[in-house]
Amino acid sequence: MRIDIMEVKCMIEHDLLGNITVPDVRYYGAQTQRSLDLCRTSRETLECYPELIYCIAAIKKAYAQAHGSLGVLDSKTADCIARASLMIMNGEMAGEFPSDVICGGGCVNIHMNVNEVAAKKANELLTGHKGTDVIHPNTHVNKGQSTNDVIPAAIKLALYRNLTAVKKSVMVLKNAYEQKAKEYKDTVKVSRTCIQDAVPITFGQFWGAAVSFLGRQIEEMDSVMQECLALPLGATAVGTGLNLYEGTPELVLKSLTQTFGVEITQEHDLFDGLQYTDIYIRASSAIKAAMTGISKMARDLRFMSSGPRSGLGEIRIAPVQNGSSIMPGKVNPALPESMNVLSYLVIGMDAAVTAAAEGGELELNVWEAVIISELLRMTQILPDMIETFAKKCVKTIKVNIERCLKEAEDTLSSAAVISALKGYQIGTEAAQYAAARGLSLKEAAVACGCLSREEADDLLDPLMLTDVLKTGKLLLEYKDK
Repeated sequence: MRIDIMEVKCMIEHDLLGNITVPDVRYYGAQTQRSLDLCRTSRETLECYPELIYCIAAIKKAYAQAHGSLGVLDSKTADCIARASLMIMNGEMAGEFPSDVICGGGCVNIHMNVNEVAAKKANELLTGHKGTDVIHPNTHVNKGQSTNDVIPAAIKLALYRNLTAVKKSVMVLKNAYEQKAKEYKDTVKVSRTCIQDAVPITFGQFWGAAVSFLGRQIEEMDSVMQECLALPLGATAVGTGLNLYEGTPELVLKSLTQTFGVEITQEHDLFDGLQYTDIYIRASSAIKAAMTGISKMARDLRFMSSGPRSGLGEIRIAPVQNGSSIMPGKVNPALPESMNVLSYLVIGMDAAVTAAAEGGELELNVWEAVIISELLRMTQILPDMIETFAKKCVKTIKVNIERCLKEAEDTLSSAAVISALKGYQIGTEAAQYAAARGLSLKEAAVACGCLSREEADDLLDPLMLTDVLKTGKLLLEYKDK
């Protein structure tokens, strides 16, 4: 929240453009204040992305420690910057990051917001007073760094952390479907293609496909997450490493590896790391792929649980909230629908990320504001909702076994097995005979002489029809007869 500078004690600070008034109670400085006066339209501030603040501060801490080890900064200055950065990482400086993320200038405003807060807090730790007279945000905190390498590095680290949470939630969902696939392994239902009756399938097969899909998405996320650990730090402004002190990158990467508990490396081509942002497209695409499948699963649950009296009614899911302000007793599938909503949002976010990644020019892509606003936000909102969907919806599924068995026995599409043995025309006749007389396919096949009773009992058992080995063996046996 902005503090009205007319109601509080203020300080006159100075930056490239001259003097500017900054609230004395704040740890941010002139460059942050100037960006607030210029751009606060979205209300989407850096405070909305604590994971990004954490990662920028972790980078500041790593550089301060490296510069202290190399003698580039005196030990007290380096230690105070590292301590201030750690305080930021721990959330102790929350409320000091009001910079609007949706602002032009290649995210210099949010980078300097962190630099200024770290500098003033470090200055306070060193001297006992808040200011920049001894420790300066550019000279000391940002030494050997550029917004152009720090911000994409921080985004990738934040994305790694967020994707870890997304992956965990997808694993919870996968486990929930796996439990249901095992629980109803041999329970048959009628399948549907083009939303019309098709051949029998088991719930184990149906939900097993979801398990397989989710496992594949987890593998894809793992791959993207590993890419996020290769950082462009050391590139500084355009990839040449200008102003970088020898030996700094190795020490910085070692420090970050310790902080995050995973091996962090430098990108093999720093020029590529600043100019091309295809990693964001791969990350966004991986999330979009997962959510399109999860949305399909959710839509299936909506259809299959439709009713309670005039829908498909194949399954029941636990009610979670009232479904109508006017119709008493109505319950809607709110959690499946929330997955559909999230999927539509993700598809839109992915389009924005793609456009921002495509928009790079010459030596730099400056559209990280879009990446932060869309890709990081995307990965923020998904984990809790996916996990809630798994625990409060998927795990509550109860199958209407008798109804599903009857529909599997009644489907006329099982005439496919008759056509395989007797020819397509005979299979068609059996299906038409059953439809015209309201008979089950088994009864109709015997009544019209398409199959003997023995053949009908063997070939038209719904559970058997879901087993390719059994059906294949039977077809060969009857063919020989």
